[in-house]
Amino acid sequence: MDTSTAVLADTKKICEIVQAVSPSTLIVVDAVCSAAGEELRMDEWGVDFVHTASQKAIGVPAGLGIMIASQRCMDQLVPKDDIPGYFINLHHWLPIMQAYEARKPSYFATPATNTIGALRVGLDQMMATPGGMDGYFEQHRKAKAMVHSKLHDMGLELLTESPDIASNLLSCVKYPEGKGLAEVIPAMKEAGWIVAAGLHPKCASKYFRIGHMGYSTTGRVTYLEDLLASLKTIVSR
Repeated sequence: MDTSTAVLADTKKICEIVQAVSPSTLIVVDAVCSAAGEELRMDEWGVDFVHTASQKAIGVPAGLGIMIASQRCMDQLVPKDDIPGYFINLHHWLPIMQAYEARKPSYFATPATNTIGALRVGLDQMMATPGGMDGYFEQHRKAKAMVHSKLHDMGLELLTESPDIASNLLSCVKYPEGKGLAEVIPAMKEAGWIVAAGLHPKCASKYFRIGHMGYSTTGRVTYLEDLLASLKTIVSR
């Protein structure tokens, strides 16, 4: 998912194309903005490496870089001394992870223990969703459908050409006629909501962004409904 436009890449199809053309090529997925909320199946699709962060659909505080590597990827690591970054060198992390798997805690740097504890809670909450991860994916699909329906009722248009290629975690919304950043974003903040300005350099002034991921999408809260009610009031002025 592109966080500047909310366009959703067809990762499964890309994997199929890469494997057909160059089966020896490692497939790396940048899922910083999409992991957990958008469907991603490493083993089934043949993905070799995924990197993400803790603060998006996983729903815990920012601060963790999360990486998942296939055995094929690990088998092709370049020698340790050829990797200039110390903390991103998987050769340093591998013995640490193996020690923890053996229930023998180890470290080479002080870990962010509070955030790691929060990650455990976030993962438990995702897995506790009815239907497990499939249910969690569906939860985000339903949230997107609801947001898009409400936006349509307000007469607002998406930046994406079609909802079919739009992310389930983020909506990029065009400003209504006669309004722009100055009329919408400060008013939403005053109403208690944070919506983000546009990012893409070619059209940043034409749209704003609404995130709908993680805890905000669960049936136990009404954040999205309340946000959209405030937005309706503001764009109708």
